[in-house]
Amino acid sequence: MRVFFFLLCLPFLFLSCGSDAELSQDTAAQLEGRWELVEARRDNVKTGLLEGLYLVFGPAGEFETNLLTDTPQRGTYRREAEEITTEGVEMPLTYQIVALEGDVLTLQARIEGYIFNFLMQRAGAAGGGIPGDQPTD
Repeated sequence: MRVFFFLLCLPFLFLSCGSDAELSQDTAAQLEGRWELVEARRDNVKTGLLEGLYLVFGPAGEFETNLLTDTPQRGTYRREAEEITTEGVEMPLTYQIVALEGDVLTLQARIEGYIFNFLMQRAGAAGGGIPGDQPTD
């Protein structure tokens, strides 16, 4: 009976092992473009500290931002699954992609011991797709 159970479970063992699938070009292309800050939160408290922030993700790993500077900085980025790592800029960071749906991107990063959440919208995108962005009566 034990042998039968082992043989029954063996295919599931092999199916569960293996490497994660590579990101498809469509999935990677969703991130490309210029993203502008709609709202930032530091330790879950809304902050205006990063007003005017933008991030640009190029198709060949190019990256541009104005994070904590008045002038644009250029560097590179690498995306692996739900993690984006930036390099070559004044403040290299690792961002977690919380959500990426259409023209709305939500990121999280740790900066100087604080957890920041960024609600970003693709530049040039029509408004209305952002939660809480609807007028109230």
